[in-house]
Amino acid sequence: MANQRKKYLHVCLTPALIDQFNIEGAIVVVIDVLRATTTMCVAFDNGADSIIPVADIEQCRSYRNKGYLIAGERKGERIEGFDFGNSPFSFKSHTTKNAKIAMTTTNGTKAIRMAVEGGAKDVVIGSFANIAVLCKWLREQDENICLLCSGWQDHPNIEDTIFAGAVAKELKDDFYYYQDSALMAEMLFTIANLRKKYMMRNSSHYNRLIHLNLQEEVKYSLRRNTHPVLPVLIDDELRDMSQIKGSFEENKAELLRIKDIQKKMLKVES
Repeated sequence: MANQRKKYLHVCLTPALIDQFNIEGAIVVVIDVLRATTTMCVAFDNGADSIIPVADIEQCRSYRNKGYLIAGERKGERIEGFDFGNSPFSFKSHTTKNAKIAMTTTNGTKAIRMAVEGGAKDVVIGSFANIAVLCKWLREQDENICLLCSGWQDHPNIEDTIFAGAVAKELKDDFYYYQDSALMAEMLFTIANLRKKYMMRNSSHYNRLIHLNLQEEVKYSLRRNTHPVLPVLIDDELRDMSQIKGSFEENKAELLRIKDIQKKMLKVES
């Protein structure tokens, strides 16, 4: 930590409970292990330039006219007419490299928008695919942290809570637990390490995806450190900040300055 005063670490088990947490000025880690945040990490590791998280299907569809590839699912299934669904296997380097992508999902992109509306200082994407890079970066920041589990349609789920518990356990020496939900998540993670297959096979979203023949995607999403990226929301776009040199805040400010210039140029052209 940058100073001797420990910050707080919250775990919000579902976006429906976000109003119970003061996330203004905090770093919010959005978690949707199966599958949105895993898929985002895969896309960036395969060269995506940026991802705009969009809550609404039609708004997402409109980005195609702006030169974006569009990705989306509802209730686990790909939206008809979209370039991609929400599968980590779809975002290969030959289709994703340098691409600008707009994405909407049932739970994950909604949670991102809620974090923004709640006044988060930064919104970062978390999954097992990037857990080591994520925890290293979080430990270096001097801010309160909220681990926001996307859950399933405002209900808590096992996989996101287990991931939150893994992060909480990794960071517990540097942060105070704010509420019992952080301890609960850590305890669930500890139990899951002993009976991982049992817990996952009996989870509701796991079985939802199995019925859609997505077993391999589930297995892939539970692997650790397969895609060491750090997607952070800069203005309205996710960018991979894992390779930046120097201060995160300085790099963020420079990106915001460039985006402001681009917006002004577009206004002049129109």
